[in-house]
Amino acid sequence: MIRYKKSQKIPSSLVRGITANAANCAAFDASPAAYRAGSIKFDIKSSIYGTKTVKRQLKADQYSKCGFCEAIFDANVAGDVEHYRPKGAVTTATGKIHPGYYWLAYDWENLSYACPDCNEYRKRDQFPLVDEAARARDHHSDIAVEAPLLLDPYSGSDPRQHITFRGEVPYAQTPEGEATITLLALNRITLMRDRLDHLDTLSRLHESVRLLENDSRPEAIACVMKARAKLAAAVEPSAKFSAASADHLAELDAGRSYLPNDLPPPQPRR
Repeated sequence: MIRYKKSQKIPSSLVRGITANAANCAAFDASPAAYRAGSIKFDIKSSIYGTKTVKRQLKADQYSKCGFCEAIFDANVAGDVEHYRPKGAVTTATGKIHPGYYWLAYDWENLSYACPDCNEYRKRDQFPLVDEAARARDHHSDIAVEAPLLLDPYSGSDPRQHITFRGEVPYAQTPEGEATITLLALNRITLMRDRLDHLDTLSRLHESVRLLENDSRPEAIACVMKARAKLAAAVEPSAKFSAASADHLAELDAGRSYLPNDLPPPQPRR
């Protein structure tokens, strides 16, 4: 997981959310008890927050990657416009809280692009906090007093400070990292398999450089240049699994690897 930079231009469809949000806030103020009981629910419109324009801009900001797992997946399944703070309700360890963060449903800063596995199957309407008592319960509350355990792809502290990788496996460095890995199942088998395949390719490129970097043949020099260019590209923010790639390549540069298929460098002949 890495930090993305969100474009400053707000998608045009979200402008309509200003009026819709004002209406939702007024409706809550008129019947707060009913909304807190869940007997009345907000009609939060995907035709405002989930338009092609919004999704296209988020995809561009995130290089077509899931904001959480860094996979590039949309060749096989469509991605979601994800609400960092859940819009409808919030599921906690002690039950479901109504309503959710309805006043942020059309807020550009609360949206990201995510794969269905991370969003629909894992995160859903969960949003754990360090202190549940500090949770903002309505639009009169201040979300700044919250201390989220789930890492945000766009704001807060850099996810790289909280999650590192040993090969394809994510390791938590903080409680926030632990909560994010657990909640999103960033160590799920299918995802780690894809990471492993990708990192194995990087290992082969790294090995090619090591074996050929002192070879003076033109074809060897060209091969090394191409391999180094691909390795450099693998750690760019636009590359899939760039965080895992950066950690893996750092290990290879140090003469180590956590991948099961990697062999130690050959020892010098005596």
